Formats: sequence, C-alpha cells, structure tokens
Amino acid sequence: MAELQSAAEMKASEDVIAAIVDRVVNRLEPAPETLHTASLCLIDALACALGSLQDTQIQHLLGPYCPGTVVPNGARVPGTSFVLDPIKAAFDTSVLIRWLDISDTSPVGGHPSDNIGAILAAGDYVSRIRMSEGHQALTVRDILRAMVDAYEIHCSLAAANRFDRPDIGLDHVIYVKIASAAVTCRLMGGDAQQIKAAVSNAWLDGQGLNAYRHVPNAGARKGWAGGNAASRGLLMAWLAMRGEKGAPQPLSAPVWGFNDVFLNGDAVKMATPLGTFFMDNVIFKLVPAQRNCSTAIEAAIRLHAWYSEHKDQVARVRIVTHDEAIRRVTKTGPLPNREARDHCIQYMVAVALLRGRLELQDYTDEAASDPAIDQLRERITVEESPDYTADHHDLTKRSCANSVEIITHGGQASPRIEILYPIGDALRRSEAAPMLREKFFSMTAHLWNRQRQDRILGLLADMPRLLETPVTDFMSEISEAQER
Repeated sequence: MAELQSAAEMKASEDVIAAIVDRVVNRLEPAPETLHTASLCLIDALACALGSLQDTQIQHLLGPYCPGTVVPNGARVPGTSFVLDPIKAAFDTSVLIRWLDISDTSPVGGHPSDNIGAILAAGDYVSRIRMSEGHQALTVRDILRAMVDAYEIHCSLAAANRFDRPDIGLDHVIYVKIASAAVTCRLMGGDAQQIKAAVSNAWLDGQGLNAYRHVPNAGARKGWAGGNAASRGLLMAWLAMRGEKGAPQPLSAPVWGFNDVFLNGDAVKMATPLGTFFMDNVIFKLVPAQRNCSTAIEAAIRLHAWYSEHKDQVARVRIVTHDEAIRRVTKTGPLPNREARDHCIQYMVAVALLRGRLELQDYTDEAASDPAIDQLRERITVEESPDYTADHHDLTKRSCANSVEIITHGGQASPRIEILYPIGDALRRSEAAPMLREKFFSMTAHLWNRQRQDRILGLLADMPRLLETPVTDFMSEISEAQER
C-alpha cells in the first residue's frame, strides 16, 4: 500500500510540470482588462530598467561577455545600443528591471517582472529571424500573453511552495527560471514535448541560495539574481529547441530528484487552476521598499509631522506586522550596504519618520551615515499580529498590513496608523495610475526627452495599437540612440 501511495505522490508531483506545459500550450485568451494590466507591468518594467542605467555599479554586468561580439539578428536591450545573443540580452534586461528593487511584485512575494527580460529577448530574436526569412514578426500581443502566463506560473509556484523558507533556503528566483523556460520555449515555436523538456531541465538546473539576501552575504547579487534565472530559463528553452531531451522524473525521482534533495521528500505543488489571478492582482512598487513593509513606510510617512514635533521625547516606535515581515525584513545590527538596508524594516521606517519620505538615495552609504537613523532604529520594536499574518496568507484577502505608533517617555501616543494594502495593490489601482506615469517620466528623463517619453508612453497606453505593434518595432523604439 505504501508503494502505491508513493507512486501516486510521484505522479502528482510530475503533474506540476504537466500543468505548466498545458497552460503554455493551450493558452487561454486573457480578458482585455488583464492585457491592460500586463501593459502597465511593461510600462513599469521599462521605467525600472532605464532608471537602473543611472547607477554606475551595474555597468560591468551589461553587454556581451566578449567585447566586440557581433550577433546577427541579435536581441536588443532597452535603453542601450547593445545587440546581444538572446540569452545574454535576457540577463541584461531582467537585471536592469530588477536592479533598483522597485519592480512589480505579487501577493505571494517575488518579482514576476524578472521574467520580462527573457520574454522580450526571445520575442525580439525570434521576430528578427522571422523577418530575415520573409515572415511576419511577433506582436506585442504575444509579449503580453507570455507575461500573463509567466506571472501565473511563477506566482502559483510561489504560493504553493515557498522555497525560500528558512528550512529550505532556496532563492525565490527559481520561479523565474521555471516560468521563463516554459513561456520562451513557446515564443520560439516549441511544441508540448519541447516545452516539457525545457521545464524539466530547469528543475534539474542548479538553484540559487537565499543567502545573498541576508547579512553577512547580502550584496549586489540580489540585484542580478533574477536576471540570471531569466537567462537560465531561456537557455533551457534554447537547448530544448535544438533537440535536448527532458527528464521523466526531475521532481519525484527517489534520492536524486528535487523533492528528496530540497524538500525532504515533500512534493512540489502548484496552486491551481492557472488563470490570470496573479496578473490581475499584481502589486506595483511606488515606494522603494520590500513589499512586506511597504505599508509600514506609508504609515511612517504619515507620522512624520507628529514625530518631528515630539522627536526629543520619543521612547519607542512600535511596528505591528505579519510573519513574512518578521522573517524577511526585521534586522538588527550593522547594515553594511544598500542591499541590507532596503530589506530592513527598522531602517526604512526610521528614514520615513525622520525625513517624511523614502527614496532610492536614502539607501546610499552617505545617507546611512546619519547617526539619527541608527539611534531611532534602536527604539523601534517589531511584533507580529496573528490577524495580520492570517490575512496576509489568505489569497482571498492578500493583505500586506502594518501599523506604526510612536510612544513618548511621558506615555503620550501618536495616532496608530494602520494600512492594510500598499498603494500599488490592485485594490488601490486608481491611486496608483498617476503615480505609475510619474515614475515612468522621472526614471526615463536622464535618457529620453519629453517628446520621446510622450511618444513611448502614448504607444503603451494605446491598447489597440500596442497589441498589433511588431515586437521589432517596439524594441527599436525603446532601444535606439537616445534623445536627451
């Protein structure tokens, strides 16, 4: 009986791969509202990518591995003149999108927009090859459909498994690799067997450790891990298209399969059915803060005036939050770099209270040298609310609640500011729309003049025209010589 159960469990685990393949092969047609949300994700990703080009610390990661390499019909990288092999273009584009940590996220965490680099690179390369052979290019409709599929696969795996738990320790970019392998194989014309091969090899591929998101190992790799996963996913798809076979039991094979190696025998699961829930409920980052503490930052900004009036009497700042924030972003002790600071709820709340805002420059060494920040950090307490935790993990509620309250030495308390959903959440989309536009303008202004900004944003906002735009034309528009 035990052997029969074991066989059933193995089949259920491999059915996860079958579900992914079925979704990508038999793609559902997203509703117009879903495609519109995907276009907003594309706008946001483009803003993030171009904004990252201002950071000199990213430059050594970009461009061909061998200087001077020429790739006929290669894939372009937004905001640059690079024409690269699509696997490196996927790396560069997704790194640019993710680098500043203000790209979109989801109710279950991670950054599904990490997949966009692989999708754009595959779409551009395939389209240029097709046109060189006298065929039509893919359109942006194909890009947006692939994004919907990738977001759903990525986030459904994240919701059901949480591989970045401390007892497992893998980085969440594993979801990027699996999703990118599936959807890019489809974009390149792969059939069900080729997509299955790509996905199975992505599961067998080496997986990143979550260590580089935590002190003492927190560092720049946090910014390029998503790009690495996207490019690896595209590589698995590329190999499948060249005839590389998949594996029959990458998850459930005894001893050596993913389940036994990483999950102590538990099975990989998939939150089903695979619809459009996660694209429809994507969360845009409009404050540069880790998702789990974004509402705490908003609450602290609202308390800035009260704090300023009572700063000499402050005894304690009380943050009430959910378990994910406790686990991921509650940190004490030294914060040696930007990557450590932007994952520390005490640091971010302290800055917001002191300055009435939180911006990218607040994570620099210069900004962090202000002794008032660490002095205030020492007076911040973080505690869990069971109700916040329950609502955070309940996908029918998907809250990201935090509350902040200030208490003086004399016992006076500030208003307790509680915020359940960040401003970029689907429930606050009307508030977010004008802020997304402003984010686009501010982050692209160093490369594009206002005329070009208006032209590109106008295309992205005109859904009928955008959906029929050839991918090659779109990539040319966002990657040609820059105008200032």
